[in-house]
Amino acid sequence: MSKFIISTDSCVDLYKSYLDKQGVHCITMKRILNGNEITEHFDSQEESDNFYVELANGAMPTTTQLNPHELEEYFQKILDTEKDGDIIHVALSSGLSTTCENAIKVANDFNGKLKGRKIYVIDSLIATYGMALMVEELVELRNAGAKTTDAVKRVENLRDNMQGWIIMGDLHHLKRGGRIGGFQAMVGSILGIKPILTVNHKGKLVIENKMKGSHKAIQYILEKIETLGAKADSNFLKGTLYFVRTSPSKIYDDMKVAVLEKYPSLNVKEGIIGPIIGSHMGGSGIAVIFCGAKRLTIEEKK
Repeated sequence: MSKFIISTDSCVDLYKSYLDKQGVHCITMKRILNGNEITEHFDSQEESDNFYVELANGAMPTTTQLNPHELEEYFQKILDTEKDGDIIHVALSSGLSTTCENAIKVANDFNGKLKGRKIYVIDSLIATYGMALMVEELVELRNAGAKTTDAVKRVENLRDNMQGWIIMGDLHHLKRGGRIGGFQAMVGSILGIKPILTVNHKGKLVIENKMKGSHKAIQYILEKIETLGAKADSNFLKGTLYFVRTSPSKIYDDMKVAVLEKYPSLNVKEGIIGPIIGSHMGGSGIAVIFCGAKRLTIEEKK
């Protein structure tokens, strides 16, 4: 039995050298700055941090979705170079981009023609290191010789019980994305308001609460880790919590200390959010991603 092939897009935010070492294929997403398309898959902390320095200095990149033609060429290349095995592709949330929808359409087109092989597209319903948790799980399952369909079910279950919580540090980018108005952004910045965002059941980013000051924001996230992680899942302390950031910040350092003090035995991994999601978050943002309770059903406020 051939082992399945693992694929994802660069919103997974794992370094390129790591993915290459693990035998994971990755299609790079683009951002646009000053009319120029930039295709980068960062491979070091320095590259990631330099991106946020550019943002702090006034860079205003936009991002694009992967179109069907790009995905068709990408999948065809994998099929041509990997002669056996199904493909499992972990895509950026359909709630954040049409990239996943396009990947499913292209996969279905291929599946109507392929013989003895199939492309499975998993809608991650999340981004960045939530996708990384899924890819890392697939690596373990592939190496253990798991069947493709069993691996897909396992990762979809992981996804459905994945929590993503974010403290936004840059209200300008929430304003830019239309989530808050200009007056709210100005007043919030003056008062030290920290919006708390989560990824809902549809894979969309929604503002769940707003806390005044970094200390209250940190305590609020710790409560979420406890109620939706430790108390909701008996295996929580045996799992992995990703603790990630955009640009370096004091709130990140303080939050890391608080998490490690409360859960010293937890496998805590750190990471830096890449340029696609980072273009929308801005600087001084932090996120925690872990498995526990099912995603919260929270609709976007219109």
